[in-house]
Amino acid sequence: MDYPDCDSTWEDESEEDGEDGQADDTGDEDTGDEDGDAEETRPGVFQSRMTGYRNWRAMQDMQRYRHHYPDLADQDCNGDMSNLSFYKNEICFQPNGLLIEEILHNWKDNYDLLEENHSYIQWLFPLREPGVNWHAKPLTLKEVEAFKSSEEVKERLVRAYELMLGFYGIQLEDRDTGAVCRAQNFQPRFHNLNSHSHNNLRITRILKSLGELGLEHYQAPLVRFFLEETLVQHKLPSVRQSVLDYFLFAVRCRHQRRELVYFAWEHFRPRCQFVWGPRDKLRRFKPHGIPRPLMVLGQADKDEGSGNPFQEAGTQGRTYGSGRDLSGDSGTAEDPSLLSTKPQDVGTLDEDQGDEAESLSPKEQEEEVGGEQAGAGPRGVRCRKNCPQP
Repeated sequence: MDYPDCDSTWEDESEEDGEDGQADDTGDEDTGDEDGDAEETRPGVFQSRMTGYRNWRAMQDMQRYRHHYPDLADQDCNGDMSNLSFYKNEICFQPNGLLIEEILHNWKDNYDLLEENHSYIQWLFPLREPGVNWHAKPLTLKEVEAFKSSEEVKERLVRAYELMLGFYGIQLEDRDTGAVCRAQNFQPRFHNLNSHSHNNLRITRILKSLGELGLEHYQAPLVRFFLEETLVQHKLPSVRQSVLDYFLFAVRCRHQRRELVYFAWEHFRPRCQFVWGPRDKLRRFKPHGIPRPLMVLGQADKDEGSGNPFQEAGTQGRTYGSGRDLSGDSGTAEDPSLLSTKPQDVGTLDEDQGDEAESLSPKEQEEEVGGEQAGAGPRGVRCRKNCPQP
């Protein structure tokens, strides 16, 4: 089922080629013409797992985020910009925290600490909405602009992202495109993620924060990665519900989001239970990305960390996942064990394996607990032009 008032992914489809590429802060409400019958009742997370409805709370939360919190008034903090001060290495995170440089230098391989410390994640990836750590202040619009204008802060943000990716068993293989792949230690990190599904909250927070702080073009590669690992490789069953309800709809670029939803629809089984997009439009949709096999660590064509990652989302025309061109002329060999992208019938969602995190909070706010996983990133989604209104 689709609820057009809370999912703008497929609205204004006939005007797609004429949409403006800049993000709109006005918070205009959706007026799209979704196909399908909208139900009177709005199912929650448990009903969505059991009956095939979408998670109504997740739809509301992600739509509100993509439209820049139209109901949220920016608070005047009397010049106090604690998130910025933390990223400038001027203050420690609270409670009982450290400077950000200490975290980035000393926590890289300390997975137990990253798992067990509940306080740092809201500081590393701040949002405009409050979380459960009341010591961490919501991000302000002034801080957003300051983050984007400071090279020192932007560099630390990318390093913080790499820190958490490593904790999940993922490697950022291209700082320009945001392409990711499995790290060498992905198997134990995947096991940790499957065992601690509250980490799904952290990934949602990270995706949202990337979109707020100038790394919007990092969102689609990570989501594409998780779609591959959950729907194709079936390595992360405990993450699958969150990928479909939350991760997918954190991507602010509508063109990329449509490509990702289409990929999910292609690989979800049984397809008749796919509720995250209008089936008639998905059948007509012509994807512009070309799905590619997963890459093995070390087979990237580009030098890791090259270039400036802070480019406008949707202006690069790059593929997501492998970091290679759509032509496929990479000249690298792929691991035969990772070549299968054929969808398999995985049946209905197991509510015991589903996103337990969603029961913790209707906004899927960060619980600030355990750590997370990783995957491999194929390619296939690219933004063909400037991103439209989300």
